[in-house]
Amino acid sequence: PIQVALEIFAAADQPHIDDYLSGRLPEEYFLKRIDYHNKWGFPWENYKPIVDFCVQNKIPIVGINHHTDKANRLAKRDSYAADILINTQALSPNSLVFCLIGEYHLADEHLPSMLDGKRLLRVVNNIDDYSLPTLDESIEAFEALELNPSFFCILNTSPWLKWQSLAMWEELHGVSEDSFYGGEIDAYTVQEYDFEYQLLFILKSINQFLGLGISPSEMSFDIYLKPDRTTLSYIRSKFGISRQTYAVAERKLHQDGFCYLPRAKAILLLDFSMHHLVEAAGFILMDCLNKTLPKQHGFIQRVQYQICGALSGLIMNPRRANFTLNQVEAELKLLQRKRLSGEVKKYREAFKQVRDFYSDGFHEMFKANQSLEIKDKDTNYLVSRIFGETVAHQIFKILLTSDEQEFKKGLSTLFAHDLRQQIAMLAPKEKTRMAV
Repeated sequence: PIQVALEIFAAADQPHIDDYLSGRLPEEYFLKRIDYHNKWGFPWENYKPIVDFCVQNKIPIVGINHHTDKANRLAKRDSYAADILINTQALSPNSLVFCLIGEYHLADEHLPSMLDGKRLLRVVNNIDDYSLPTLDESIEAFEALELNPSFFCILNTSPWLKWQSLAMWEELHGVSEDSFYGGEIDAYTVQEYDFEYQLLFILKSINQFLGLGISPSEMSFDIYLKPDRTTLSYIRSKFGISRQTYAVAERKLHQDGFCYLPRAKAILLLDFSMHHLVEAAGFILMDCLNKTLPKQHGFIQRVQYQICGALSGLIMNPRRANFTLNQVEAELKLLQRKRLSGEVKKYREAFKQVRDFYSDGFHEMFKANQSLEIKDKDTNYLVSRIFGETVAHQIFKILLTSDEQEFKKGLSTLFAHDLRQQIAMLAPKEKTRMAV
């Protein structure tokens, strides 16, 4: 059996946690009862999949956080969490306790030292002391360093991106060092935060790195954070966006957490995310260099945008996680011949279609644009997203084998090419089941 211990929840809120897990308390009221957004503050969407998994599989969750004074607060929280973890495991001696907690607690002299005698496996991620020495080594999207047999460090993002993301989040939320759990929201509102400045910085960085030659005046855009119906209607009316394009944008907004409207050069965000801003930068750069591209949300155009968005992400963070062809095949093998429903079924259908692109030849994709439009819609536009990411991943790997000049030249041409030309870049070196 498995038990889950989460730092995001206070131990004092255990009755509310139990009520939520049992279905007696709806999510909205649960988050209000535990005052989640003020006590913890980090986006609930980041942790919700873990909690949902526990609900679906009837796995108990225990809160391990608590309020304490400022003197030795980290050590006291370590001690408090250790007591709960020991008691939790004692109630079910054969159980495995999974604990999600901040990296500072996992230092040798902190929580691990208070769990002496217990078998521990520590996993941290993107610690500078371990990630910086590996920057000149070969790049993998996912890499785990074995520091010792019971201590691992996952590397899946660039150090600068991690700290930039944290700094932006703290500035956005007005984090105070004296806050309850290390961060609470003050009067600093999202309207006061300059998302446009951050996105413009990313655009200028890629533009300069690749030598795209795009003038600053061309890199114009608008960002709308958590747009309501009135805002969306205003955008649609102002820029003459069709009902179909609007419907696609609205669905992608809720599926991916953001979307891009080419005609309006507008980015819609459900929440702050550096990954979304970096991906949106790729969309805008493609618009600047590919002026003949139809300003609509057809299947071919969505794939083309996705390729450029994923490449933009890989330029800024070479370890960025994207769908790969190997992953698609592995996931499909895992999901086939199972009775599925909902979102998981949509993923299986999307994986199957992407695999068919590679096995049947890409030329079929251009012959069946209308049928693919329907299939993409039926999967909440997962087909175009996953396929675009697999193409970007393969192209990026190919270009990494070239010298710096060819690498930059190859990437820069991708932002100006149409989908046929982008895919054609795979043909010379890819010896898999492809036909262009």
